[in-house]
Amino acid sequence: MISRRDILKIFGLAGAATAIENTQQASAQSGALTVTLLHTNDTHDHLEPTIYTGKDAAGKDFRAQYGGVARIKTAIETLKKTATNPIVLDAGDVFTGTIYGMIYKGLADLAYMEAFGVQAQTIGNHEFDGGPSQLAEYLKNATFPVVSANIDASAEPLLKDLIKKSTILEVAGQKIGIVGVTTPDTPITSSPGDTVKFLEPKAAVQAEVDRLRASGVTKIILLSHLGYSKDVVLAKELRGVGVIIGGHSHTPLGKYEGNGLPASEGDYPTVLKDANGKTILVLQTWEWGKFYGSMRITFSADGVPQFWKGIPTPVTETFKADTRLAATLKAFTVPIDAFRRNVVGTAAVRLNGDRADVRKRETNLSNVIADANLWKTRSYNTTISLQNGGGVRASIEAGAVTQGQLIDVQPFGNTLYVMELTGAELRASLENGVSQWEAGGGRFLHVAGLRYTFDLAQKPGSRIQKVETGNLKDGFVALENSKVYKVVVNNFIAGGGDGFDSLKNAKGSRIDTYLPDYSVMTEYFQALKTIDAKVEGRITILNEPKPA
Repeated sequence: MISRRDILKIFGLAGAATAIENTQQASAQSGALTVTLLHTNDTHDHLEPTIYTGKDAAGKDFRAQYGGVARIKTAIETLKKTATNPIVLDAGDVFTGTIYGMIYKGLADLAYMEAFGVQAQTIGNHEFDGGPSQLAEYLKNATFPVVSANIDASAEPLLKDLIKKSTILEVAGQKIGIVGVTTPDTPITSSPGDTVKFLEPKAAVQAEVDRLRASGVTKIILLSHLGYSKDVVLAKELRGVGVIIGGHSHTPLGKYEGNGLPASEGDYPTVLKDANGKTILVLQTWEWGKFYGSMRITFSADGVPQFWKGIPTPVTETFKADTRLAATLKAFTVPIDAFRRNVVGTAAVRLNGDRADVRKRETNLSNVIADANLWKTRSYNTTISLQNGGGVRASIEAGAVTQGQLIDVQPFGNTLYVMELTGAELRASLENGVSQWEAGGGRFLHVAGLRYTFDLAQKPGSRIQKVETGNLKDGFVALENSKVYKVVVNNFIAGGGDGFDSLKNAKGSRIDTYLPDYSVMTEYFQALKTIDAKVEGRITILNEPKPA
């Protein structure tokens, strides 16, 4: 396998990525500064273009390609041509999402971040999916600063001294402070271990902002991996931050150009007032490098945005692939192409793994995954399967299905656990699964051998109304709280990930089968040859809010 040094040498990278100075000044006001923020978030190993499917204005099916590192490079260089003092930033979650992450453990992502000229990045929760060791390799090889003010890794030998709270960029003779912040839910949604601590975001960020401003740095940008709704709340509570560039929630903002794209969830930028009543801007650009953020901002001498203009730019075929990056991507793909192309079966219909759906409702792909896990563990006498929606990361188009697609769907390399759970523990798990429905939490549970009903008019913790075990062929019976059931789950939620304390603290036996989830799906496709999956009414939602 190619080494980390070889990966970086492919690009001939030398020296740290630094701010690109531009002599143009947008204002004659003393101390004012105009910059163009070029930014992305939640790229998740998507080095190749992503096919997006949706509906056009006439309601017809729409397909287009977005992103891909070779096009992103061209997009960045194109945007720089009309930019004033461009600064390239990333708001985290470069790890986990495709086969590239499984094979190269984040180092392929690093090579492209270097090629893009990223000048600062914050840490996403998925940067800990491979534990502290994988993140440490990334940080040791990065020539740009990776920052997070609320991560305390002082007790973790592998990460100690590698994560800074902030960095300072020199731009047109002035200093800009870049502070980072990471979701404190990371121990629930990823695997940082017990030695890495996550501090309360507001206090940690404000303390670092105050320190920077006391040293004379007045223009401050926060790279946030908290999620859009939390960024909006935080923006109103902070003092002294001019811009928040966000990630984590994969939120589309602004007037996205093109047919079939998801509805915007807010303005780009979202303009708010901070705790001092001064303007603060919140930015984010969806996911996977499909769009690239570009926002020109003039800061006052005190770091308050005065003027701004920009749009999220769609990275489509209009941007010709950068020749050099296309060649390096081909070099990365050679060792894994044969593996990826191996056809394992056929999907008779599109299997829906879209993030907006798998975190809120039953989908046919999630049913297939739950069914496959139950099928594979039948020798353990399992009767129920639980699958968290956050573990489903891509859809599968109708037609031939390859090994690479199955890994893209389940890229974490989780293994299957067989557990003994009481009906009460199962019910508690289902309650946890629907507790963050409004926010699209990854804990939402898909099931096999079970069906359930939940009521969104009720408070979290009291939403599950009806639970039955069985299947459509043999019929269903009510779940019994005292009865013990054999259940298959993945190791992530078995260990308490996504807030599943009901599974982590379950008293019954548990067995790690050491069966990787994606290999189970491979066997399932090979056994059935063709899968024609449907939504079957396994999950019923009561009082779901109507779209605005």
